[in-house]
This record gives sequence, C-alpha cells and structure tokens, in this order.
Amino acid sequence: MDSITAKQFLISRVLDQAEVEHVPLSELERKMLSFTEVHPSLPDICEINAEFERSYDSNEYEAKVAGLLKAARRRDGERSVPQQQQWRDALDALKNEDHYILVMVGQAFADASTAGPGSRLRDLLWYVAIGVGLVLLIFLASLWRWGH
Repeated sequence: MDSITAKQFLISRVLDQAEVEHVPLSELERKMLSFTEVHPSLPDICEINAEFERSYDSNEYEAKVAGLLKAARRRDGERSVPQQQQWRDALDALKNEDHYILVMVGQAFADASTAGPGSRLRDLLWYVAIGVGLVLLIFLASLWRWGH
C-alpha cells in the first residue's frame, strides 16, 4: 500500500466512524485529516491550517479523532481479518512519514500502531534474556576471580 492510499484509508475510517457515532466533523476538521507540511495534499492547505489554528483547540480535535480511530479499528477488527490487515498495511506505509493524522494514530494506539500483537511479549522476553545474561556474566566473573 502506498502512502497516499494509506492516508486515504485512515481518513475514510475516521469519517465512517464519525458517521456511525453521529460525531460532527466540520469541513475544516475533515480537511485537517489530510494535513501535512511535507506533501501538501490540498491546494489551500496552508490557509486551512491557519484557520484551524485560530478557530479550534487542537488537543480537543486530536482527542476526538484519536477516539474515532480507535473505535473504527476495533469495529473493523470485529468484522474481518482482511480489514485488520488493511490497518496494518496503512500504518506501516505511513510510519516513516510526517502526516498530522499520525499524531492522532499515536494517541489512539499508544504508538503501538504498527507493532504486532506479540510485540509486548517479545520485548518482555528480550528484557528477561538480557537480565539472565547479566546475572550469568556476574556469576562467571565471580567464579573466575575465586579461581585466581
């Protein structure tokens, strides 16, 4: 999935979930879902951003969109495995890019958005392995000193 398709996928999920939950999104809020400074997607995106900054509380907006993203992903996950894969593909396609919607993705999924379900277990196992390795190293060092 390319980054344009990935971003459109996330935007569509936010808009669909807003409709399901009857959460109003103004035209300006909808346009801000496309905001990025690197690859302007709308011809007047700079003016849209300036108006947004004057008229909206970004923290409230980000919390609203993050909630919609979280609910949409949960709802899609209940529907089908292919939709779960679309989420993973979209998040993976955008992970190294700079898009405003990724701020809300990070809030919604606690920056574990591209990690697989076993990533916490994998991290825990790494920490345990490192700890065991350090204890073993200290033990062997003390045996070596005792022998010399």
